[in-house]
Amino acid sequence: MAIILALDIGTSKISAMGFDVQSETVLSMVAAENRADIIGLPNKKSEQNPVIIYQQCLELLYQLVDQLRDQLGEIKAIAISGQMHGVLLVNQQVEPLTNFITWCDRRAEYLTEQIDRSAWGVERSGCYLHPGYGGATLAVLATNGKIPIGATALTIADYIAAKLSGIIATEPTHAASWGIMNLKNGDWDRAIVEQLKIPQAVLPKILPSLTLLGQVLPQSKLPPQIAVYSPIGDNQASFIGTCGLDNKSLLLNLGTGGQISLFCREFSVYDELETRPLPNGGYLLVGASLCGGRSYAILKDFFKRTIACFTDQELSDADLYKTMHGLALDADLPLTVETTFAGSRLSPDKCGTISKINVDNFTPGNLIKGTMSGMISELKAMLPQASDYEKVMASGNAVRKNSLVQQLISQEFGMKCEVAQNREEAAYGAAMVVAAKIQGKL
Repeated sequence: MAIILALDIGTSKISAMGFDVQSETVLSMVAAENRADIIGLPNKKSEQNPVIIYQQCLELLYQLVDQLRDQLGEIKAIAISGQMHGVLLVNQQVEPLTNFITWCDRRAEYLTEQIDRSAWGVERSGCYLHPGYGGATLAVLATNGKIPIGATALTIADYIAAKLSGIIATEPTHAASWGIMNLKNGDWDRAIVEQLKIPQAVLPKILPSLTLLGQVLPQSKLPPQIAVYSPIGDNQASFIGTCGLDNKSLLLNLGTGGQISLFCREFSVYDELETRPLPNGGYLLVGASLCGGRSYAILKDFFKRTIACFTDQELSDADLYKTMHGLALDADLPLTVETTFAGSRLSPDKCGTISKINVDNFTPGNLIKGTMSGMISELKAMLPQASDYEKVMASGNAVRKNSLVQQLISQEFGMKCEVAQNREEAAYGAAMVVAAKIQGKL
């Protein structure tokens, strides 16, 4: 038996699992709320304490080692997945020089709004630059003189890997998430970096995906035989953890936001999609709706306020969601709802709409069902016309907690919707690709 310890460093939760390489089963699972948020920051800033995140990662790994103490000699490697786009600066001793600035940070809004999309090198980077993307954040730091000499920029997953192994580097799935990588040559895009006035020296070396960085350092106090592999982005890891390594599935995720992911063998660029490298070869086309599953929560809040206005009563969210689900089940003439309530990537000022209203269908149930369909159709509309997939996989609480959403996905895509069984799909996906690497399958 060979066992991999897999970490997933999320914005709100950090999870870890013990993964059996041969059977691809989860032997043990632990998780904790990410306690690293920096409170009281100025408006538009979102930061976390990287030292606390590292300590939490170690605590979870220690728990796994304790739970697997009878199989200690079988633990061969650590696989890491982590939230993408964010950035922190470290010195050569892997000591943080800044907090971790997360993907939620908006300090670069003014910069990204000034960029001429028609002149942006999306045909090389695979994406436009958005606030919260590491390239935009680094540009703001550079403009304000906040990049010390000798500093290196890393994602939070890169930082954890560096603390465990001593190797300061990144790899393509994380590097691409900063929006300043040339996906065609696998290096930083010099034209974009110069355009943003980012010092070239702050950018880390890009190693190939799934590089063996080395054994864990003694100060980690983990069993010394454990190897550390370069981490992968949580989007790619989640896709693999849900759909597997065969790349024949479409992945639809509906949680607070919404995301659709599809494998693409050759590098291609589409207006509504980002192109991201996969660690096992090829690319992932990714479309994101800015409201996604939050659209349903917005509608719930509308009903909550309406009831309070007319009755002076306030229903609980649980009661409202239960009633909404029942009303939607009985709806037979759903309204057409565009759920772009927060705009879109290409049109930030775009608003949502409710249409196809007639004298018979303007009912709460039809509005609820129309909103559910709108969340799904918004994502499907992003797909290239010649999309090739054999099944639709779905994940996220908006799917798991609502059977009608699952039915509507099946109707929209014309095939059965399979709900992801593993709730920690990013950690599972990271373990899967490292296992394949260890076994010589990649």
